[in-house]
Amino acid sequence: MSKEDGGHGGSAAAAGWVAQWNREDWLVATSRGLWLGRPGHEWRASGPSFQHSLNVLTRCGEGVIGGADGGLWLIEKGKSRWRQLHDELVTVVYDVAAPGPEVDSILVATGYGVHRPRGTEQGALRWTNCSEALTSPNQRFSTALLAMDQDTWLVGTEAGLCVMEGESRHWSSTALIGSAVRALLATEDGFWAGNDAGEIWHSDTGREWQIHSRIAPGESVLALAQAPDHLLAGTSLGVAVNDSDGWRHIGPPLTIVAVAVDPSQPSVWLAGASPGGLWWSSDSENWQQVSGAPGAVRHLLAPGANQ
Repeated sequence: MSKEDGGHGGSAAAAGWVAQWNREDWLVATSRGLWLGRPGHEWRASGPSFQHSLNVLTRCGEGVIGGADGGLWLIEKGKSRWRQLHDELVTVVYDVAAPGPEVDSILVATGYGVHRPRGTEQGALRWTNCSEALTSPNQRFSTALLAMDQDTWLVGTEAGLCVMEGESRHWSSTALIGSAVRALLATEDGFWAGNDAGEIWHSDTGREWQIHSRIAPGESVLALAQAPDHLLAGTSLGVAVNDSDGWRHIGPPLTIVAVAVDPSQPSVWLAGASPGGLWWSSDSENWQQVSGAPGAVRHLLAPGANQ
């Protein structure tokens, strides 16, 4: 394993710390704000300084929304300030979904439930808790969101996997109960979920689930991605890949909370460790660490992707 040089924000500083990114750039949520770049090229900080650890990123219109330890924020390309989107209900944000181009379409997963905007007061978003019908604190503690369709959502919680339906806020449980679900993925083959028991589950519809495989008992599955002919998982013990021989570990033996495949070069895989920084590989076996990147990388947003 080797190290790749990362920038130290010089170009951003010269531009007055405005947020700038190109369409080829990966956007990275880190413990020190927004980073961006491309494997094999320079990585750099972008945008104004940010006092909270970013946990997740999603695109919304011409901007990027960041879910953080300190709420929900929006940065627009070319701007020099993050704009606050949260109110007192939305605190630590673990996942964000923006199905539409406007900020009022946002759904967020927090330790107190799933929240969505209910309107504005004096130009600020006001939020409502969609999880009030859930009686268990572990059911309300939400860490992952995935749209099944326009009005139906998969929600990963500390208690397992739930389905939330539209404005009615009707909740139903699935077969994934008893272990926290932190990783969700949609592919052409259906829906996938990973839990803290080291299990990978699959569903054609999002409602009926079957266990697909197990990486290792007690190895928490923290992220999922699809590569050609493979599933990738970020786990508490590293990167795991599923092939004809089952699951095997590759890359650095770190807690991998984000894993992704480059859409333009599917042989290029990226991994974010917390702690451990940013890593990438062009052949799945030899991994390079990005030197200078923050020590905690929480989420990887591919070029052109919304989540």
